[in-house]
Amino acid sequence: MTFEKRTLIKAELGYAVATLTIAGARRVIAASESTGPAVVFDGPSFTPRVLAAAPGGTMGFAEIPGRDDALLAITRFYPVFRAEGAGIDLYLAPDGLSEPWDGQRVIDLPFVHRMASVSTPAGDFLVAATVCGGKAFREDWSKPGAVVAFRIPEDLTGRWRPEPILEGIHRNHGMAIATLAGARSLLISGTEGVFALSLPGETSVDGTVIPPWSPTRILDHEVSEVGLHDFDGDGTPELAVIEPFHGNRFAIYKEGAAGWSRVFEAELAFGHGLSVGSFAGRPVAVVGNRAGSKDLLCFGVTGTAPLEMERMTVDAGAGTAGTAMVSTADGDGFVASNPEFAEYALYLART
Repeated sequence: MTFEKRTLIKAELGYAVATLTIAGARRVIAASESTGPAVVFDGPSFTPRVLAAAPGGTMGFAEIPGRDDALLAITRFYPVFRAEGAGIDLYLAPDGLSEPWDGQRVIDLPFVHRMASVSTPAGDFLVAATVCGGKAFREDWSKPGAVVAFRIPEDLTGRWRPEPILEGIHRNHGMAIATLAGARSLLISGTEGVFALSLPGETSVDGTVIPPWSPTRILDHEVSEVGLHDFDGDGTPELAVIEPFHGNRFAIYKEGAAGWSRVFEAELAFGHGLSVGSFAGRPVAVVGNRAGSKDLLCFGVTGTAPLEMERMTVDAGAGTAGTAMVSTADGDGFVASNPEFAEYALYLART
């Protein structure tokens, strides 16, 4: 497998990259962790449009269920961990992809670092997690963060009422929606491990209603980022992680009768920007290195019993911060933010 690269736009300190439904189509959106703009890439040509010129410090995005004319962004989380003024901004489209969008702060949440929206039988929620509870100095991790749920108000600009659902989490860096044992869960990772929080209104395989936000710890060691995908083709997803925080290892875990066991691992250096999926039907994981060689890597499955993966260097020295899988008319691939090259780039997989 090789990769065809296309630089989409030059961007200093590009960080967050996501694929959202905007103006009737799935589109890539990206933004800087510094004071640079948020941009949305339009159509098959990936034409960039400025969604917001400020305030930057963007750690991530979330959709609003049922709306393609609005989105949420974590802003004012500036490097390195200058995030006392961080929170979540709502952006409303004035008319399709007209630029810029109208933005306003709806949630003040210092040190918020990850978030996800989810539609459940009990309603639509935004879940956000803080990386810590405050800092006296850069390496102060003494105050744990928390995971907070907000029921999304119908008018969007009304009051967003917080409900703490998991506390005592240090250095949260990962969040994903997953299906485990037939029920959807929210995965949260941090120093204390990986937790699966049940979503409101979900039922177990025997039809029992699961208490909302009930936590189950599935890994008990420090994990930075998480993703779930069926790598070995048996119909059950495995857990892909970077570990520990900003860690030196990419690993895949498989669930068995005795719990989750590691079935693959590879070396990283300041691992960052994990995405999982398939290119032309081949299960893959994409991950960046922000230290050492700073290579952008792709791991593709070559065998399943045991699980074997080919390590491919996609772009040497990119220092990738974030990635998002895409499917285009020209094939499968992903978009990456590459701070070392001051760019956002599209990579299409070629077999």
